Amino acid sequence: MKVNSIYQRKICNYHINKAIKEMNINYYDSLTLKSMANYLGLNKCYFCDLFRKETGKTYSQVLNEIRVEKSLELLLDTNMTILEIALSVGYNNQNYYNMAFKRIMGITPFKYRNRILNNKDIKESVVLP
Repeated sequence: MKVNSIYQRKICNYHINKAIKEMNINYYDSLTLKSMANYLGLNKCYFCDLFRKETGKTYSQVLNEIRVEKSLELLLDTNMTILEIALSVGYNNQNYYNMAFKRIMGITPFKYRNRILNNKDIKESVVLP
């Protein structure tokens, strides 16, 4: 499965690279802006501004993109429920996961799963917008 994600972009700032690496490794944990800034030893406001400057997106936008990306494989390759998938990629509830997924992918996770599984040809070329 080919996915176009934020962490494939060239980002020069050490702290932002470290944050994105941490987000990719521990996406299923509670990764608040405050906890990430503390992890990096930065002021929360400074980290927030730096993150947006370097990525062009907010911290929560990138975290949602990573979580949605991680959920794609689970949607297609497991029999897990949407709720189980949402919880396993770090969301506290299915409604927020559905909303984030639809914002990023343009379709709900349930419809996405059904559409892809019913049309096996497009499974190999999944790309985040």
